[in-house]
Order: sequence, then structure tokens, then C-alpha cells
Amino acid sequence: MRRLLFSIVLSLISFIAYAANKPTVYLLATGGTIAGTASSQTSTTYKAGSLTAEQIIASVPGLDNLANIKYEQVYNKDSGNVTLSDWLKLANEVNKVINDPNVSAVVVTHGTDTLEETAYFLDLVIKTKKPIIIVGAMRPATAISADGPLNLYNAVAVAINPKSIGRGVMVVMNDGIYDGRDVTKTNTTNVDTFQSPNTGPIGHVVMGKVNYHDNGRANAYDAPFNISNIKSLPSVAVVYENVGVDTEMLDNILKTKNLKGIVIAGVGDGNIPDYEKDFLINARKKGIVIVRSSRVGSGEVSYDYNNLDTTYDLIAGDDLNPQKARILLMLSLLTTNDVKQIQKNFYTY
Repeated sequence: MRRLLFSIVLSLISFIAYAANKPTVYLLATGGTIAGTASSQTSTTYKAGSLTAEQIIASVPGLDNLANIKYEQVYNKDSGNVTLSDWLKLANEVNKVINDPNVSAVVVTHGTDTLEETAYFLDLVIKTKKPIIIVGAMRPATAISADGPLNLYNAVAVAINPKSIGRGVMVVMNDGIYDGRDVTKTNTTNVDTFQSPNTGPIGHVVMGKVNYHDNGRANAYDAPFNISNIKSLPSVAVVYENVGVDTEMLDNILKTKNLKGIVIAGVGDGNIPDYEKDFLINARKKGIVIVRSSRVGSGEVSYDYNNLDTTYDLIAGDDLNPQKARILLMLSLLTTNDVKQIQKNFYTY
């Protein structure tokens, strides 16, 4: 009996010591397909945000061997329904848990529809060198060969890897590791949908084995964007260029209450038709800041292409797609509407 009791105590001590030596990863769940369920294993129609954080964690064998997992359900929704208020709530939660000295990293589970935008937003506003990983799934949890469990396993493996420190927010999907700034969703259904068209992945992770391809970029954790006391973000519209845009529709955009900025998804190199000249002039007269991006899937928008920037006092969006250019413009407008300073931000972050 004494030997049995001694063995139990020894095992308990060993378990506690083992747990104490593992890093702690905080999982913040927000819903999405990774938490989705369907009526059948082959259905393409499903309800996103059905499973809780606890259920998602329980679906991943061996996750507790990688790290001590703590978790919180921030919200549980389809990422197409995420609001700017949700972003502020999530960012504040990330800031709170990442500043806990006992937490080594944060993993955010998220729907894929707006995952790239959330990743870039957090990259700009979270002030830490600790790893922050965003992960999702293209197939619901009930699907044949659901991708969520392995994606989450790999996300935690990347989060606890020492080489992940100081790299800012990253996205882990389908064995790829992507910079939160450059990644974008490229396919509506393919599990290999996330790509970085201009730069490629910064690494790969196979069954928890992490391999980085580079030495890391200059990160945005010291960017001058502080949302700790912010209740709302400036209103910024996105205008998508196409042949024969209705200029009356554009004029109506300028009537939007409290509109502070516009991102134009231009054709080619962020080009804007000549017949929109009055729209640009009137917008700038109202103090609305305008950024030129491109509807093309990759490449940089050249500064002063066709003399647009110097003529109309516009900003070149560099290689940010329209949705990410909107994020950087919103955050820049929190502190300045100076075009030169905002242009500098676009070349820096």
C-alpha cells in the first residue's frame, strides 16, 4: 500500500514538473469555420461558430503535449460578421493576456473570410515580441478530412518555437507560415487558399516541425498605433474601380457622415480614370484622405503614377491590398491627416 501511494505521489510530482516546464499558450476563440458544424460530412453548407473553444481544443490530439493551453471565448461568429468593435475587443484581450509574464504566446482561432484583415490589424496595434498566431480552417469540424485540428496543432507548434519571437502576427494555415501583413485569401474553397503573392510564405510547419525560410522582417510592434483608449475607428470607404464607374454614386459617397478616408482599388498600378477628377478634388477639399491601392492581386502601387499623387494630393498604397490599406489608413487617421506622414506609414508598416 505504501509503495502504491509512493508511486502515485511520485507520478503526480513528475506530472506537475512536466507541466511547469511546458510553455503556456493562450487561445482566444472567435468562431469561424474552424468552429463550424454541418448536417453531413460532405455538406458545403454549414454554421460557422458553432463549437466552443473548449470543444475545438478537445478535438486536437496531442495538443496538451506541446503546451499548457488556456483559453477564452472572445466571441463566436462567422468572420464575415466581424465588426470594428469586435476588432477593438479582440485587440484589448490579446494585449491583456500577452502581458501576463506566464503566457508565452497567443493563438487566435478565426474565420477565414476576414482573417487576413484581423491579422494585419493586430500586427499594427499589439505591442509585444511574443508570438501571436492566427489560425482557421476551410472545412468545418464535421467534414471529412477537416483541416482545422492539424492547423491548430501546427499553430501552437509555431507559437512556442523560439524562432517565432519578434516576428509580429503570423498566420498558420495548411502547413504554411505567413506574415500577417502580406497574406491574403486567394480561393473560396481550397484548403491552400492563403498565400502571400508578393513575398511567399516565411516558413512551413509539418506535423509540428517548424522551419523558417528567412531571418524575420522589421516588425510593427513598435508602430505608433495605440487603441487601448479607443472606442471607435475612423470611417474609411473602399471604392472598387471598373469600366464606367457612376460618378453620381461616387459623389454620394462623399455625403457619408464622418467619412475620413477613402481607399481606391484602382486598375493596374492603382490607376484612376480621368473622369473621376472632380471626385478626387472634392474629396480632398473636404479633408478626406485618399489612398491608391490596386484591384490586381499582387505588385506595388508606384508613387505618383500618372502624376496622380502630386496632382491630387493622394497616397500610394505600396503593396497592400485594398482591405489592408483601409486598416493602415484608419489607424493612421487616429493621430494625423497629414498626407506626407501617412505616406511614410505606408512605406514603413
